[in-house]
Order: sequence, then C-alpha cells, then structure tokens
Amino acid sequence: MSPTSSSSRWKKIVTRLIVLLVFLVGMSWGGKILWQRISPGLFGNKREEKIPTARVKTSNIAEEIVAVGRLRAVFSTELRAEISGRITKISVTDGQHVKREEEILRLDQQDVLTQLQESDRNIEASKLKMQKARRDFERQQDLQNRGLVATRDYEEARTALALAENDSAVFNARAANLRDKLAKTIIRAPHDGTLLLRDLTEGQLVTSAAAQNGGTLLGEVADLSALMVRTNINEIDVARLKVSDEARVRVDSLKNMMMNGEIKRIATFASESLGDRTRVFPVDVVLDETDPRLRPGMSATVMFTLAQVQDVNAVPLSAVFSNADSVRYVFLRKGEGFEVRGIDIGIADTRRVHIISGLEVGDEVALMRPTEFEGEIPLSKPAAPAKARTPKRGSP
Repeated sequence: MSPTSSSSRWKKIVTRLIVLLVFLVGMSWGGKILWQRISPGLFGNKREEKIPTARVKTSNIAEEIVAVGRLRAVFSTELRAEISGRITKISVTDGQHVKREEEILRLDQQDVLTQLQESDRNIEASKLKMQKARRDFERQQDLQNRGLVATRDYEEARTALALAENDSAVFNARAANLRDKLAKTIIRAPHDGTLLLRDLTEGQLVTSAAAQNGGTLLGEVADLSALMVRTNINEIDVARLKVSDEARVRVDSLKNMMMNGEIKRIATFASESLGDRTRVFPVDVVLDETDPRLRPGMSATVMFTLAQVQDVNAVPLSAVFSNADSVRYVFLRKGEGFEVRGIDIGIADTRRVHIISGLEVGDEVALMRPTEFEGEIPLSKPAAPAKARTPKRGSP
C-alpha cells in the first residue's frame, strides 16, 4: 500500500469521527433544551406554577339540607287479601276513582261455597236432632214429675239435649266463619280515593296478608288531593329540623316546578339506610298544593333551609383552609406572592362560605395551597368581631 492511499484513508476516518462528535454534541444540546421545555408540564415547576385565585364578593348564602325522597299520598291504604286465592274477576282499572265499599276484585269462591253448602246441611240436621232431643227430654221430665221414670233415664235425656244444642252451636259458628271467609274473597275499597292498582291479571294466585312476607300487595287506594314527600335525614342533620319547618320540593320529572311544603312528622326512631348502613330518620313533608301531573312514586328533591344571609362577603369553599386547632385561614395575594390571613367564617352553602371578618370585598385569595407554604400553619384563633351578623333561622 502506498503512503498516499494510507494518508487518504486516515483523513476519511478522522473526518467521520469529527462529524459523529458534532452530531452527538448537537443531540445532547437539543435534548437538554427540549427537556427544559416539557419537564415543567410533566412534573411541575415551583417557580412558574400558576395558582388559581378568586376575589371576595358580596353574595347571598343559604345553608341547606338537601335530601331525596318519593311522592306519596298523605292518606292512603294498601290493599292486601285476607285469604289466599286465585283472582277470578277484576272490576276496576288502574287510576280509577272508587267509592267506599266498591268492589275492586274477586277471588275464587267455589271452595268456600261448597263448604258453606255442607255447613248449612249440617245446621239443618243439628236442628232436627236438637228438636228430637228436646221432645225426649220434655217427655222424661213429665214422667219424672209423676215418678214414673228412673232418675238415670231422665239425666240421659237432659244430657242428650245439651249435646244436641252444643252441636248446633258449633255448626252455626262454622257457617259464620265460612260466610266471613266468603266475604273476604271480595276486595272492596276501604274509603274514597284513586285506585293505584298493581299489574294484576285474572287467574293470578295471591297470598294472604298473614303470610310470612306480608302477602301479595294488590295496590292501594289513595287520596291524591293531598301529597307529601317522605325522605330520610341522617342522625346529624335531623336534630337541626323541627315539625312545622318549611321546605322546598322539586320533582325530578318537572324540573321547572318548585313547590313549598311543611314538615308534618319527624320519626322518633331511627332506621338503617340500606346503602351505606347509616342511621336515618324518616321525615314527612306535606306539599302546600298539588298538580295534576304529580303521581305517587315520583322522585323528588327536598331542600330544608337552616339559615340564610344576604349581601355578605363570601369566597369559594376551596379558598378556606383549617389547621389542627380548627383555625380558619386563607392565602391572601400580596404583590407577586401570598400571605396567610386568619379569618372568621359563618354559614356556607355548596359553593361559597360567609366571611365574617378578616377579608374585604376585592381581596384576592388562592384556591389552592401555594407551594411555598408547607406543613402546619401556626395560627391562633382570631378575636371575635365587635358586631357580627348572626343569621336567623330561615330568614336573612
């Protein structure tokens, strides 16, 4: 190999190494610039972090308890059969207005009628036996008075009469029981009202109310001129309610309709919620007025106003923080940063809280903890204001 070709080959190798080195340096520099641009978005950058804020504004705040329930008639009666049987006739339709004692449906009566017919024959036979026993006794009694019959024969005649009278009473009692059973095969309206009939068909077998599960629910007769909402209130909030308190009711299917109501009953004994197994108290709210579109069973939202204030300083709930001593504070904007400011708060709704003291209208507060504040905030409870507005229950 000549010296010239060897020198040319080394020049090419050196050139390639230089190009590769420049490429690697460029990739490293570009990667650094790219990382600096995207890393704040991925992992955050304390220096460039944007803290959302809100300003103190005047607002109207109402502290409320919101619960859900279902519409039902104030006065209604469930329909259940007192005996088991098969439906042979349905005389009315769902939604029909019925009068007291009007027939609603009828169960199969054939078996009861057969037993009643047999019982009537037994009654007739017992009457004949009783008449014969009475004649025999009267004859024995006459002979006894004249001393022509033994005492034993007289006592047997008297016993036979007593047994015949007893048998007659038993058969009459059985017949009365069967007649009562026959009457129970006809389900009648217990009072005037609208019939809310379940999905029943003729030929369907129903069980009596004495059954273990309470029997088959046939429907109910309800007076729809007065409606109420029954809702469950947890044990913490129920102590803040009382009978005669006002409430607002919104039926979910009629979202533009808001109705007023009044608490008529608060249960004295708690029940257990099936969902989260908390202790709840049934509360009945009777509506002040009804609407033809309302139906029992509709879902409704009930709102109880505990307190309300108007034209007061307020901030979003997320702007208020609390330390271990239950001292409330906010992070107040000061220049480019924030400072901790202790506050005194009043009532709150689902979005805002009433600021009694510590802030003025227009002050800007953080909606999340700024990164420069870490750990517990050492604050003592602020002194109570000289004149603090005390919200009255149900009025401003």
